[in-house]
Amino acid sequence: MLTPKENLLRTIRFQDAERVPFGLESAKFFFHRDSTFFWSGSDPAAREWTDAWGVRYKYADAQACHAYPVSHPLESWEQFENFPFPDPSDPALFAEAARQIKEVDRKNHLIHFNNAAFIFVRTWLLRGMENALTDMLENPALYEALLEKIFTYQETIVKNTMAFKPDIMQFGDDAGTTTALMMNPALWRKWIKPRLKKNFDICKNAGCIVVFHCCGRIEEILDDIIEIGVDVLNPLQAGANDLVAVKKKASGKLALYGGIDAHTVATAAPQTVAELTRQVLGILGEGGGYIAFPDQSLPFPPENVEAMKRVILYE
Repeated sequence: MLTPKENLLRTIRFQDAERVPFGLESAKFFFHRDSTFFWSGSDPAAREWTDAWGVRYKYADAQACHAYPVSHPLESWEQFENFPFPDPSDPALFAEAARQIKEVDRKNHLIHFNNAAFIFVRTWLLRGMENALTDMLENPALYEALLEKIFTYQETIVKNTMAFKPDIMQFGDDAGTTTALMMNPALWRKWIKPRLKKNFDICKNAGCIVVFHCCGRIEEILDDIIEIGVDVLNPLQAGANDLVAVKKKASGKLALYGGIDAHTVATAAPQTVAELTRQVLGILGEGGGYIAFPDQSLPFPPENVEAMKRVILYE
């Protein structure tokens, strides 16, 4: 019988897994210090904070489960020349992760590093969404200069992360809405794709699995995602993509994570969640390469999570 770690690795590699994993089983998650600032920094109870790049985040109200940026510190290009970009070589960035990793039983667990707001997302966090998208067409030289600053930072981070010999590196760089990409695919291929690939290559050359987090409709760039070496797409957003078409194109090349509509899991009855889970398993589970999970992170009723798990793990 395979361990959860062995089963997950076999799933990602399209080998003979014993079952469909429920999420990234056996993975232990780590972040460098400034990556955690995309959530709430060192204080999990914080409702408002500023990240290492100067972007301020705030929860809309007490019921909100995600915070959103409420300031963009580089809205004016006049600030660019003297902008205080964070230092990717700061030895303190990995101090806490290094301490925690020493305690992990690597025989049974995978080391998973997460790096959110990687390239495109960081541009709009700094500039604002409208500015960043407009810059691609109206301020290409300045936009490229900003991309290079971000790329230099992230490349150093990725190289330093590889010193810990992680099993998985996740890159977060959302580019889709529920109906289309946020930009013409040609612009994504011009500005974002080559910079992602250079960082993915660092991981692949170190024997590290690449997980690419990119919400929304990604069908137009699915071939590109496969081409640049992504091992796992996270999440496959059910309402934004044709699951059958994505599975057909990804089969044997790209493992898929998600695919179970999060809104249904959050709001429907357990029997409805169970039936949806069976349907998705029937589409995405065929031939391996599928990691079952809701396609977004929301507060889920415990009974609905159990309904999913029963179908995935025991049916």
